[in-house]
Amino acid sequence: MFRKSLALVTIVLLMFALVLTACGKTETKPAPAPSTQPAASGSGSAGAVTPLNPPVTVKVAFDNAPSEAGIILGDKLGYFNDLGIKIDYVKFNSGADELAAIASGKVDISRGIINAGLFNAVAQGIDIKLVADGGHNVPGKSYFELALKKGLGARVKDYKDLKGLKIAIASTGSINQLMLEKALVKGGLTSKDVKLVVVDSFPDMLTAVANGSADATMQIEPLITKGVDQSILEFWKDASEYAPDEEVSVLMYSPQFSKKTDVASRFMVAYLKGVRAYNDALVQGHKDRDKIINILTKTTFVDDPKIFEKMNPPGLDPDGTVVKTGVVSDQDWYAAQGLVKKKVDVDKMIDNSFVQFALKAIGKYQKP
Repeated sequence: MFRKSLALVTIVLLMFALVLTACGKTETKPAPAPSTQPAASGSGSAGAVTPLNPPVTVKVAFDNAPSEAGIILGDKLGYFNDLGIKIDYVKFNSGADELAAIASGKVDISRGIINAGLFNAVAQGIDIKLVADGGHNVPGKSYFELALKKGLGARVKDYKDLKGLKIAIASTGSINQLMLEKALVKGGLTSKDVKLVVVDSFPDMLTAVANGSADATMQIEPLITKGVDQSILEFWKDASEYAPDEEVSVLMYSPQFSKKTDVASRFMVAYLKGVRAYNDALVQGHKDRDKIINILTKTTFVDDPKIFEKMNPPGLDPDGTVVKTGVVSDQDWYAAQGLVKKKVDVDKMIDNSFVQFALKAIGKYQKP
């Protein structure tokens, strides 16, 4: 039995690695809500949720990106600790290794990109659950979008004007190309109408545009802001215009962790509290802005407070909603590229029970 499980994980890893070099299957019911008995006064609980006793360590895959803010702030602001959860950060060298780890239960939680490897893993019987939003574009503040070479916007005013451009992407068959295709479709174009310039490093895309190897790039923050500051790039159309329901990444629970209902539900409470602290400070631009930026500059790869103040922040839904339409359309696109051979039921991948538990405990988000 162990050898069969190991073989299954190995198959998934190999398939996923093929996808990343380019940037289960029985129906399960939502986990029943655990007890929410009121805690004694001064216990450090969240809402009516009692802390775990003894505390439980949760292994979290970590890549120090700004979109990890919900986990980082949930930890640094003490929200996990209040509920009896200790975070063990586990770093990986590649997304393939990370997916294999969550598929096998070596880590409990991952915030991962929506890509073909995820759908293929589920099609192979790995019951990974998509439990909360892990990063999306905020309308008017896209953190992942198409940016043009400085000065090109005077000529490229509409989507149809992208025809013939050299556009840098991290890899083909990836969410980078997927996002670009959505922009091209708005102008009646496909990737065949542009020249794709594959640059496997986001920072190197700035160099490609600067030296004329590319006219535009599907880029992420804070590198877009850096490119604008260095007079390499200019902002173009907001991504919410051409990819309004795109779910860039999601919070995932391993098959084993999603069954640990008491821990998994309490993790979500603390996670959403961390997301809300981030949202208040950076998306809304209000409460504890300097404090939150100080924490994130010490724990993410964006180590300059001024960049955090200027960049478009990753969107993290303070109510945790996974954008189902985005997940469905992503699978359709990967299938059309031949990267997903067998489509899976997205409704069986998404498990809203943990978010529902958290919202019952802390209520819907209210803007500051």
